[in-house]
Amino acid sequence: MNIRRPLVIAAGLLLSGHPAVAQDMSRYRSYVLESSVASVVVASGARAADTKTLHQRPATIQQLEWRAPYVDYRNPLPDPVREISFTFYNDALYQVIVSYDRTRTEGLTDHDFVESLSTVYGATTTTTRTSPPPEGFPDSTVLARWESADSSLTLTRGAYPPEVQLILVSKPLSARARIAVREAIKLDAIEAPRREALEREKEAGDALAAHEKARSANKAAFRP
Repeated sequence: MNIRRPLVIAAGLLLSGHPAVAQDMSRYRSYVLESSVASVVVASGARAADTKTLHQRPATIQQLEWRAPYVDYRNPLPDPVREISFTFYNDALYQVIVSYDRTRTEGLTDHDFVESLSTVYGATTTTTRTSPPPEGFPDSTVLARWESADSSLTLTRGAYPPEVQLILVSKPLSARARIAVREAIKLDAIEAPRREALEREKEAGDALAAHEKARSANKAAFRP
């Protein structure tokens, strides 16, 4: 118990990023829901060039991945966050997925995680393992959930690998994003034959141009 208690206290401070100060449900550390891509790039230190556009219509869906820089594991107070995934709907942050490093949270129980996060977000609204996992995480077990009118925060543990993740979502933006993604997938399926035909036409044109270029050069240099 004497060994475990410092681990829990340290995790509480590190998971929150602040020493036990109540925080609203619209943010994780310095990342606030509905922020722009540019502001998240500045706050995280990620590269703007790493932003990926997943869909462009009927809405722009973008994703930015941030990975923690290497830190010696012997660091007495290492940040437990391994990576964060940010997803945007029309340049507004609607989902934050935080993945914790297993080596830097070793020894912490599910209760330790919930207890630590509760010092930041207050009492949980759901703590049962029978709760359905968030969309996109079918193999995860829900450890706890915090909710407000406009956002939800879900703590999960995956089956394989058994990593712990924290998922912060804007309810209104997430609902719009889901509709937009479904529509984008339908449009992609409808437009796929036309895109493939255009790609084949382009490839044939490129091949012909390369052939003619080689013919011209070789003809001028040819000596019988």
